[in-house]
Amino acid sequence: MTKKRSPPANVKVKRKKLTPEDELSFRAKILFEEAQSFCVAVGLHRDLMHQIFEAENDWTFILKIDALLETATKEIVKSGLKLKILNRFVGVEALGEFVDSLPMNGKTSLLHLLKASGCPPEDSRFVESIRRVRNAYAHNIKLADLALIELIKQRSDKSQIIKGICNIATYDETDLIASYEKDAKFLRFCILDATMRILIYAYHIALKDHAPPSAMSSR
Repeated sequence: MTKKRSPPANVKVKRKKLTPEDELSFRAKILFEEAQSFCVAVGLHRDLMHQIFEAENDWTFILKIDALLETATKEIVKSGLKLKILNRFVGVEALGEFVDSLPMNGKTSLLHLLKASGCPPEDSRFVESIRRVRNAYAHNIKLADLALIELIKQRSDKSQIIKGICNIATYDETDLIASYEKDAKFLRFCILDATMRILIYAYHIALKDHAPPSAMSSR
């Protein structure tokens, strides 16, 4: 079998420049693979992210995204509150039960502790925005068939939610809403992208060291 020869040291190899579409595809692939590790580590189905993305409607999509974010938030908070004495974590079980009993909103909430734990502000803002939309869907079954962008447009805190979800420094709100209306999958992808970033953050700071081998093999 003939071995491939490396080019001489003085010869520059021209690498194919990635198109924006290629870069987006590569980013999505890496995020999906990393998010799989989180899902397996907390006992969820490996391909859950793909299944959520293809949810039959936005109502189902948002409720599942919010449930994932709540799980990730709890893991991040638990990790941040661990007390280590003489190389041993103490009160882990009691602490876990305490965190699991906390509400997402309010003065003594998971969101407040998430911000205090060092989670990037854009991520905690995203979690809060998704929870607001989730509550709107969950508390009114009549909205079950309403498209997500239409629900957001009806809200008095529309601008805050758009800012929390899009995570773009500078944008024209009218143009951004129009792009979400034109392509509902684009809005879903933006939400999924931000969700996977938080899952990866939770996995690496809270779960990776004691994750099952199957979580690592998913990558």
